[in-house]
Amino acid sequence: MLADDSSLPEDEREEVARQARLALLNADAFGIYPTPVDQIMDAAKIEVVPIAIDERRLAWLRQRAERASQALLSALSKLWGVFDPHARIAYIDPETPAEKLPFLKLHESGHALLPWQSVFGHFEDCRKTLSPEIKDEFERQANVFASDALFQIDGLARDARDLPFGINAILALAKRYGASIYATARRYAATHERACAAVILDPFEIHADLGVIARIRRVAVSPAFAKRFGNYAWPEWIAAKEGLGRLIPTKRMTLQRSFAMADANGVRHEFLGEGFRTSRHFIMLISCTDAIAPQIIVPDRQLLLI
Repeated sequence: MLADDSSLPEDEREEVARQARLALLNADAFGIYPTPVDQIMDAAKIEVVPIAIDERRLAWLRQRAERASQALLSALSKLWGVFDPHARIAYIDPETPAEKLPFLKLHESGHALLPWQSVFGHFEDCRKTLSPEIKDEFERQANVFASDALFQIDGLARDARDLPFGINAILALAKRYGASIYATARRYAATHERACAAVILDPFEIHADLGVIARIRRVAVSPAFAKRFGNYAWPEWIAAKEGLGRLIPTKRMTLQRSFAMADANGVRHEFLGEGFRTSRHFIMLISCTDAIAPQIIVPDRQLLLI
């Protein structure tokens, strides 16, 4: 599973949300659907320049940054964009998949609009100025900013309450906000009231002994899921013939199915889940259907003897 890319301490989380809210307000973007990403960038005076970001271009940007004693910081794990906060220009690779563009643009905007990040130069690599820990933190902050702005802070969570729980709600909300299904599924699970999780899988592989398997790429869980199951130990990969793997869609969707998963104490819990296949990932949405057992208070035996 890939390293966490969006968790922040609560105080940082609140400040990033405040900056995202300010960006939406300045652009009069609240309540406009799909979320007007270009309008947000225009209001922030950020220019988008489509340019192929190959090694030659990257070397030129690095040299330019070094001459100015500045730093570079990457936009995403695969380099689709580079941001120059001094010139307020976001260089976006024209081959970026269309569904990634809204999130990528807002990620770049986060580097510009989070005040403590704007002291750096080009955002691509930070080997000369930033420690790996600070670089990672900046990237997580920009990811959270992008998600908050794209889904209009708590807008998606409110809209989700009016829709039946499930994959179809994710598809409808992705269209409403102009976001990828991948980003929407993560936000949907992370903000839902149910004890639920969105499990994102890489394309399946064929294992000599186990048959079809798929590696878990990322997992987003709701607060209720986290409270109930804690730091659940997700496996590195799942097999298609058992448990959670039964949700891996062979076609576009897997209809809702029941299955059981054991928690850290070995206690099995009943779940319902369904799967959806995108061009790049399998997305499974699961929710725990167990009722929370009432707490039973046993009186002190000595008191009963009095």
